[in-house]
Amino acid sequence: MPGMMKTLITSAALFAGLLLGAAADAAQYQQSPGDMRNRYTADEARNEVQSGRVLPALQVIRTVRQRYAQADVIDAELEQGARPRYIIKILTEDGRRVDVVVDAQTGNILYER
Repeated sequence: MPGMMKTLITSAALFAGLLLGAAADAAQYQQSPGDMRNRYTADEARNEVQSGRVLPALQVIRTVRQRYAQADVIDAELEQGARPRYIIKILTEDGRRVDVVVDAQTGNILYER
């Protein structure tokens, strides 16, 4: 019996560890910047712009086009967070797809990825 009890306890501990790891992975996924749940709906984005809390997308796109004059803008998304930000997807003249991250309140380009 002692060997069987040890196996049972070891199995239970491994299972608990797997559950904790899965929960941590799920929490990280929920907070990832590319997660659709972090994005404003069209109505929410419109309300944020009308209230003055964020800049209009076209204004932000103009800023990005000034910096990346030869690039084509593919898409623009407004993400929620402590500081809302726009993700402006561009296609550079050498064919690379780049995400330009812009502060939605100031219009400052934060970084590209």
